[in-house]
Amino acid sequence: MLALLVVIGILLLRAAWLEIFQQEWLQKQADKRQLREVVVPAYRGMILDRHGEPMAISSPVESLWCNPQDLLKAREKLQKQYELTRKVTDATVGNDGAEADEAHELAATDFARLESGFRAIEKALAMPEGGLLKKLVDAGDKHFLYLGRHLPLEVAQSIKDLGLPEIGSTREYRRYYPLAETAGHVVGMTNLDDDGIEGIEKAKDSLLGGKNGKTRVVRDANGRLVESVVRLEEMQPGQDVYLSIDRRIQYLAYKELKTRVSELNAKAGSVVVLDAHSGEILAMANVPSFNPNNREAIEPYLYRNRAVTDKSEPGSTLKPLTIAAALEARVLGADVEINTSPGKINFGKYVVKDPKDYGSVSLPMLLAKSSNVGTSRVALLMDARQHWMFLSRLGFGRAPDAGFSGETQGKLTNYAQWGKVDRASHGYGYGLSTSLLQLTRAYGPLAANGLLMPTNIYKVEQAGQPQQVMAPETARAVLRMMEAVVQKGGTGEKAMVDGYRIAGKTGTAYKYINNSYRDDRYLTSFIGIAPASRPRLVVSVQIDEPKVDDSGGRAAAPVFAKVMAESLRLLDIPPDNLPVAKPAVVPVPAQPVTEGAT
Repeated sequence: MLALLVVIGILLLRAAWLEIFQQEWLQKQADKRQLREVVVPAYRGMILDRHGEPMAISSPVESLWCNPQDLLKAREKLQKQYELTRKVTDATVGNDGAEADEAHELAATDFARLESGFRAIEKALAMPEGGLLKKLVDAGDKHFLYLGRHLPLEVAQSIKDLGLPEIGSTREYRRYYPLAETAGHVVGMTNLDDDGIEGIEKAKDSLLGGKNGKTRVVRDANGRLVESVVRLEEMQPGQDVYLSIDRRIQYLAYKELKTRVSELNAKAGSVVVLDAHSGEILAMANVPSFNPNNREAIEPYLYRNRAVTDKSEPGSTLKPLTIAAALEARVLGADVEINTSPGKINFGKYVVKDPKDYGSVSLPMLLAKSSNVGTSRVALLMDARQHWMFLSRLGFGRAPDAGFSGETQGKLTNYAQWGKVDRASHGYGYGLSTSLLQLTRAYGPLAANGLLMPTNIYKVEQAGQPQQVMAPETARAVLRMMEAVVQKGGTGEKAMVDGYRIAGKTGTAYKYINNSYRDDRYLTSFIGIAPASRPRLVVSVQIDEPKVDDSGGRAAAPVFAKVMAESLRLLDIPPDNLPVAKPAVVPVPAQPVTEGAT
């Protein structure tokens, strides 16, 4: 009894010591084992089109993880128990082995549950049989391993229901893109950590991403959440971003472009639809494209937004701007004629030529026939500085700053470096380079009475401050000249749209490869404005290396016609070229004559 009382006294003293002098230390030790700081992921803001239709949304998913060492140790322990009890059971017979049989049955059940859990995980994660064990063995020296990222909630729950305590989960969000490849280059995509890596997702990542929060929670021995103790940092959700894109026009632009690129067996193609009144980009499509919902099938070269990042010589699509520059410099009038005879100009070894001698042509006919000789002579009428300043005002040589990452500046050398050949070649679109977006933007003033609007991929409630880059009279005069291009006999006849007056220009630019121009590798283009009487839209189309049709009028103009026609219809823009109905002639019945009447 005395010994018992001594033991009890010692225990009471120990308890008092722990309670009074070591309470704080013990509390910290308990907190280390039970309290955890948990990240509360911010859900990413949506990307919406101009009408509020979703182009990128986030849906909740779960990622499963484990400590591969712990999971392997648990499996090894159960396997050893199973093998040990089987040996004991085999060594005992009769009634004396009843307890050994029961132990073996329990060990076999536990091991079978783990093995069936492994197979269930492999099936849910589409792994081959034995794949999970191999994955754990390969990562055996690590303390953290993702079993699966961004799993559907029901799949993750089915794995968690297996009751394997070594497996944990984290709630995350996965990006979904309703338009898929139709708008892949515009919207871009995020990586597995939900960070923007392409397109608008990258350009507006800080705004869309928000800020993760933190909370302190109590977990039990199996890692299950018991209660939330305190919120350490508030989660700030990402903000929504409205684009200027109209998803209806975006879809039809991509569809028509993809169809045409396939028909021509072309290397690539791009389309841009611009609202000339506001400077907003209503559609931008590229082929080949990629589906951001299926990252496994994406090749890196597909990421490139060709309309924004690629630069090339514009070719004949620059000719209307050459004439506009000459009108602004007042070196000619809108009603003059240009002598193109004998159909070529010699600059030493360098020769500018037309398919044939067009003789003396008016400016509208010069554009309709796309005369290189004519536009070269127009460009040579100007001082190099005048021409350079006009192109600079239109945005050549600097990025459009439309809101994309990776916008090219193109190339426009200083006029001091221009020789006579440079001055002539700049007239018909060689010797400088632009992106398709830059070229589309440069056509905007022709549709807006000489005003260059700030180009934007984001929806604007109020148009930005425009810049007057040419006189309204110049813009209207060149627009009338461009209408001749799509009339019968012009190079852009296939760009006509029923019910609307179209002003446009075709272009074919040979590629400069290995220090020489290749006559078998070229870019075909068409850029047009409609309705010509009340301009609203600028649509540009570029087809890279078509294998069938060899000019902008045959390769790119049909795409323009379809995209422009549907865009005008969707935006309820009234026609300006309906046929005039002749008044019906109603026969007047003869009046009976009364005898004797005067």
